[in-house]
Amino acid sequence: MLSSKNKVLFSTLILLLFFVFNILLSYKTFVNTKAENEEIFLHIGISSLFYFLSIITFIQYLLFKEPTYLYYVLYLLINHCYFTIIFSSGPEAAGYPTAFFKIIRYFLALPLLVLSYSIYIYFVLAFLSLSTKDIILYKWIKVILKIYLSLLFLILVSYLFFPADTTGEIIRTLLQVCCIPLGIISIVLVYIRVKNIIAHILIIGTLFFFIGSVLGFLFSLGILNYPANVFPFNQWIFYTALGVVMEIIMFFSSFAYRNKILADEEKLAQQKLQVIRDDIARDLHDDIGASLSNINILNELAKRSAGNTIKLNEYLERAGDDIQHVSEGLNDIVWNINSKYDNLENLFFRMKRYAADMMDGKNINYKVGFPEKPDEIKLEMYKRRDLYFIFKEIINNLAKYSKAANAVIELGISASKLQLTIKDDGVGFNFDTVKKGNGLHNMQQRAINLKGVLKITTAPQQGTVIDLIIPV
Repeated sequence: MLSSKNKVLFSTLILLLFFVFNILLSYKTFVNTKAENEEIFLHIGISSLFYFLSIITFIQYLLFKEPTYLYYVLYLLINHCYFTIIFSSGPEAAGYPTAFFKIIRYFLALPLLVLSYSIYIYFVLAFLSLSTKDIILYKWIKVILKIYLSLLFLILVSYLFFPADTTGEIIRTLLQVCCIPLGIISIVLVYIRVKNIIAHILIIGTLFFFIGSVLGFLFSLGILNYPANVFPFNQWIFYTALGVVMEIIMFFSSFAYRNKILADEEKLAQQKLQVIRDDIARDLHDDIGASLSNINILNELAKRSAGNTIKLNEYLERAGDDIQHVSEGLNDIVWNINSKYDNLENLFFRMKRYAADMMDGKNINYKVGFPEKPDEIKLEMYKRRDLYFIFKEIINNLAKYSKAANAVIELGISASKLQLTIKDDGVGFNFDTVKKGNGLHNMQQRAINLKGVLKITTAPQQGTVIDLIIPV
């Protein structure tokens, strides 16, 4: 497999070769003095457009270092090769094709056309990031791409075995016809699966491209009659070129909109990062800072109580608890900001380990029901943090105050929600009269941040049941 750097170098080399080939074709076209002026001017106009857009797109690649632009430049240059060959070798050259273009057109026109379809599929895969955003659609489009490449291979093989006879022409026409349903299927799949404006703009452009190609194909076979017998409306290549030009316009529109969205997302990411930094700073100041200050005070008290063993041991034990608390707090902060822990499996493991430490320390019998293999669902940093801190607060309160003998911890997850239920057979409490400290308030606030619902059901001597439901 090629590295990313080698892929870029290879793509750049291919682009350079096609660019040189385009220059050669254009030169051969313009020195063909038998072509009529109107065809020459049309070709110059389309060639200028393709060259201009290719240069602009390549500059975009140099600025953003995004391979998507390379695919599109290659697609533009291949299409320009195709149109140059067609313009310069058939009736569009007033019936006087040169020997050079006769050979080039016969052997390269159709392969270049199908190759452009294949490169466009590569572009769509990269542009819509299907490999990460919709793996099912990605696999379907990859199958269609493989079919396109297989058709291209069969077309090339047909030139070896049936180079210049009727059988070969029929085979190649049938293979070209097979491209039509593949294009329809691709458009429908992307429209159904991808629900965003960028994809829909791209689909509109693809429809222009597809309709122009089909119309050009049908006009060239004589299946459809031209709408007018005046240039350029009596040239089948005009309709194919028009479809490509409209597709290019839609492409740049979608890219402009996409860049705007990326800029907005980057701004939002910066805002979220600032919130995370503020949260970390607050946690370090309020929680860790307070604990360190307390440790310092306990250390001074221990020094003053050197002759009182009972007091000395009490202060040292309390200082040890605070040191353990600081260690856990720092560990939680590091765990929370590490992106490799974004998956639910790691979160569930950490939750089960914390519950085990707390329950075993209080000799509470407990049962834990977590999914064995949770779905590959990623939780954003703040969601993972809030869910874990709610869980820690519930388990901490259960272990410290419930005086329970048994507890059950259950967590279920579906495609749309996560539900956590923790219940015990402890002393319970009167929710209306209990002092509402920071613990209960923080849990409710974190549940609101998660757009979830936290429900506490309890009564004196009847145990406690806490349910948390959040969307995922």
